[in-house]
Formats: sequence, C-alpha cells, structure tokens
Amino acid sequence: MSGTVLARATAGVASLVLAATLTSCSFSLGELEPVGGETSAPAEEAPAEETDTAEQDTETGTTEDAAEEPADTADSQNVLPMPASEALTWGSDNYWLSGTGDALYRLDWTPSSDMTLELTHSGSSNFIIVTYGADETRYASIVNEIGAYEGSVTLGDLPLLDGAEAVDYLHIQADGPWTIGR
Repeated sequence: MSGTVLARATAGVASLVLAATLTSCSFSLGELEPVGGETSAPAEEAPAEETDTAEQDTETGTTEDAAEEPADTADSQNVLPMPASEALTWGSDNYWLSGTGDALYRLDWTPSSDMTLELTHSGSSNFIIVTYGADETRYASIVNEIGAYEGSVTLGDLPLLDGAEAVDYLHIQADGPWTIGR
C-alpha cells in the first residue's frame, strides 16, 4: 500500500508544480495583424538576383510561365474558354438544346430581356452556364449549381451590362445530362 500512497503523492506534487509553473508564466499579445500581414505581396518584393542558369529555376520549381500564370488565369476567366470557331450553333429554329458534359454554343438568334430559359441537369457535380458577348468577353452566369437541377431563369434578371440582346455565346459546364429550352 505504501507504493500506491507514494504514487498518489508524486502525482499530487507534479500537479502542484505544474499549476505553480503555469500561474507564474507571463506572456503578452503584440499588435494584432491579419494573417500574412507581415509579408508583402509578391509584386512588391525586391526583384530577385538574375542568374544565367536554367538549373536554378528547375531546382526551385519556378519558371517564367508559372510567374505569369495568375495574370493569365484572371484574363482567361473573362474570355471564351475555347476558340469561337469551335462553338456549336444554336439555330433560330431549334428551341431546345440537350447534351452531356461541357459545350460552347453560339446563338444564331437574338435573346430578349423577357426570355425565360428552362434548365435541367441530372449530374452530381457542377452545372454552370455562362454568357459571353460578341467580343468574347464574359457577361454573367445563368446558373451555377451543384447536383441535380431543374429551374428557369429570365434573362432580364441577370446582371448583363449591355442587356440580353448582347449575349452571343453560352458556355455549359456539366458532369451529366442537361437541357436548355427557350
């Protein structure tokens, strides 16, 4: 029994030592800054010393293309995702489109603000339809949903700066079967 009493006494002493140590500790918080507030943006950093060897770029994993990627990504989100010459035509005599997966359509008719599009998607992931103008710049998303979807969108309700009449392309991103009716 003396072993049990000794173990309890040792545990009690250790607890008291820990408590005394913790209460005698002091710390202070400095000025609160947002995460990453101490580091400057990459564009503001001093230029790196140039070298003549391509070996250094390979070792660090950086290349000129990688450094330019953020600008290209921002621009690519505002223009057609593929060449306009690859777009399929949505003819004026066809009131329904259907497909599976991604597609780009050029409208062979002029949409109006009061036009309502009926949309369905039976995939399990993203269903996104984005509008583009004749100059191939992005206007607005018609739908951006995940999973099965059935609904309608009136073009006049979209934030289209030049109006629904300016829409020339639809880019559909889907992981399953979809339909669009007008």
